[in-house]
Amino acid sequence: MGGPLKATLDTLTGGFRRETGIAVSAVNMGNYTALSQKLMAASAAGNLPEITQSYEAWTSQLLEKDAVRPFQDFIAGPGGLDPADLADIFPVMLDECSRNGGVVTLPFNKSVPVYYYNRNLFAAAGLDPDRFPETWDGFVGAARKLTVDRDGDGRPEQWGTAFPITSLWLFQCLILQHGADVFDSSGRAAFDGPEGVEALQLMADLVHKHRVGYTTTGFEHQNDFLAGRVAMIQGSSASLAFLALQKIPFQLGIAPLPGARRKAVVLSGTNMAMMRQEDSGAMEAAWRFARYLIRTDITARWSAETSYLPVRRSAFGHQLMVAKFRQYPGLERAYRQIEYAWPEPREVAWLTGRAIVEEEALQPALKGLKTPEEALQHAAGKINKQYGRIDENPWISMLALLPIVIVS
Repeated sequence: MGGPLKATLDTLTGGFRRETGIAVSAVNMGNYTALSQKLMAASAAGNLPEITQSYEAWTSQLLEKDAVRPFQDFIAGPGGLDPADLADIFPVMLDECSRNGGVVTLPFNKSVPVYYYNRNLFAAAGLDPDRFPETWDGFVGAARKLTVDRDGDGRPEQWGTAFPITSLWLFQCLILQHGADVFDSSGRAAFDGPEGVEALQLMADLVHKHRVGYTTTGFEHQNDFLAGRVAMIQGSSASLAFLALQKIPFQLGIAPLPGARRKAVVLSGTNMAMMRQEDSGAMEAAWRFARYLIRTDITARWSAETSYLPVRRSAFGHQLMVAKFRQYPGLERAYRQIEYAWPEPREVAWLTGRAIVEEEALQPALKGLKTPEEALQHAAGKINKQYGRIDENPWISMLALLPIVIVS
């Protein structure tokens, strides 16, 4: 972890030590693949850290190994959280962190998807820069106006949009917006139904039917956006921390995702999980650190400096957040998507399932090699076939932005 994220985390851990006398050692695993592998290996070896980042699918696997100490044990005890504290945490975050009526993990580095757009290009195309499209039909209409082929050679010099060919997050949001979910209530992959097909068809149509966007295998779309060659890109709310470090040569716009049959987005990012320890004092120290990180003033500072979401409603009124919203018009509305956000899948099958969807559904469909229906049926069938037979060292194709945190 580097840049503003590391600087802010170091400041917060330093503040915690000054308040409590408890030292925090932050260990950076580099990326989420390494982190997941390290956690599973540490679980087998019995040398887990006191507290760590964890996706809920990881937590499911660690719970099967009895490696997780639920925070509920501390929340309900002396020095815990009262009902007002719990009510202040956004419901979707608390729901994601809870199982069987108890809080198992706690939210920390959470984000929602947003659209970043070039307000100057909107104005030049005759679009109102203050009114980002609220529907996908409106998005396509705006993208058509923003796609410009000046010399008529069939290769636009300016595109309406662009996105990675493995845009799983966007696909998940679109499934929800069309009324379905990735897994059904029985835990089977269900994204190959009509709603999933419609969602992936929408993405493919941007490229092949409407010809207002293109796909990338890396971060070229971000570079083209900063260079003014792409007008709208979907990213994480947390990406703003890095965009703010760039010399952006245009007015930056920030907006929520357009909606389909309903408004819905997927809440992303990891939660804090406490690992079981023989030393009860170490777990008590870990609890105090977790409780500190979700305090209103601390989560407000974390959000203001990193652009991750605050985990408490009260943080939206904190002076640091008010100043942040004033600095970036549109950001508060984008953050407010948390009110209709859904948690990420917690099924163990999602550990490897997400890579299957990216590689065997999104890529062939967006390349035009398979229809969305064919690609999704293949991917869902493969996940369901291997459900419950997950490798010990799952591969997760996401970069880690935060380290394991070890409290001692």
